[in-house]
Amino acid sequence: MFTQKIYVNNKPLILTTNARSYMETHAIAGGYMLFTGAFSRNFRLALQHLEKAGTLGAIIEDVSPNSLQEQLYELYEPIDAGGGVVMNEDGAVLMIYRRGKWDLPKGKRDDGEDIANCALREVSEETGLQQVKLGEKICDTYHVYAQNGQSLLKCTAWYKMHGSSADTLAPQAEENIEKAEWLKEKDLRFVVYKSYEAIREVLTEAGLKW
Repeated sequence: MFTQKIYVNNKPLILTTNARSYMETHAIAGGYMLFTGAFSRNFRLALQHLEKAGTLGAIIEDVSPNSLQEQLYELYEPIDAGGGVVMNEDGAVLMIYRRGKWDLPKGKRDDGEDIANCALREVSEETGLQQVKLGEKICDTYHVYAQNGQSLLKCTAWYKMHGSSADTLAPQAEENIEKAEWLKEKDLRFVVYKSYEAIREVLTEAGLKW
């Protein structure tokens, strides 16, 4: 079964070849609006639904994964990014605070750059952390946003990383990052409510409990 989750307005748009199976394994999806067929009209209606206050999510089902993705790429220009869940020797997690939200360090891939190297570079640039070691890949997340009149679909590859609390943290001001802090796992619950759904998903996939 093909399934892709894309965050729109911090809400999930599910593209799938089997909506019933998805809803059976994700109880909350029973409250999502369902559209059948990878048609431009269905995408437009689903996106309008997700922009409304109080809506939970939307599902677009089609037998063809290619049709779903082709229609998605007609609406949004895909870009690649990399980011990291960095833990130090004490098991604390490195989080950044930007535009009123707690986030994880991440950023766009440069032309020709390996995605794992992109993730390491962006973590270092956004936090000032120098001693960073790459671990295993966690997952990919997708979200859409507008920038300079363009509608973009960002695919972010997330990796586990290891850093040192001895490094001096220097949040990247030009990227509007106000703070970079090591947070103990037990304290994550106090900040994740001021984060994004995709970030909460990444933390969970990384095995952290909040």
